[in-house]
Amino acid sequence: MKFDANKLARLKRPSYFSGQLLTADDFRAEQEYHVQARWQHNRMLHGYGIVVGLEVGVQENDAGSTQVFVAPGFALDGWGREIVLTESVSIYLPGDRHDLTLFVKYVETRDDDEKSIAPAQHNAPVVESAQVTFEPSSSERGIAPTTRADYAIPIARLRRPHQQWQRDKNFRPPRAK
Repeated sequence: MKFDANKLARLKRPSYFSGQLLTADDFRAEQEYHVQARWQHNRMLHGYGIVVGLEVGVQENDAGSTQVFVAPGFALDGWGREIVLTESVSIYLPGDRHDLTLFVKYVETRDDDEKSIAPAQHNAPVVESAQVTFEPSSSERGIAPTTRADYAIPIARLRRPHQQWQRDKNFRPPRAK
């Protein structure tokens, strides 16, 4: 793999002293340092791609529609973020396409299920998760996780040469080290 200096992050670690009054910003800076260090470790030492799981299956139902199933698994995106799919996901495929690429990407959301004593000051925890999407297939360069704005990992290419969808057996998703 060719070295890319753009993947290096200049990390800024908080420095504390006895008697220091800590604010929420200090704690956020501490968390940000650890998150950025972990992501940099992942992208520099392990690269990007599937680590384990994320197998893809295609099933057509009696009504003629086709579902894609993605098994739970773990991957690293092009920025080193951990993509964790904890349960199987199914997606219906459109009938108007012939070639699609299936992607899994890192997503952050807020967990609004947490209750706070002071709702006006509530800051919901961040939940890191995965999202499975598809888009029309394009060139190999166009699906590289390091050239995409969302750093999504391509996990399968699906083709419909005739009436039924099938996995492209020649497509090899990227694998992390």
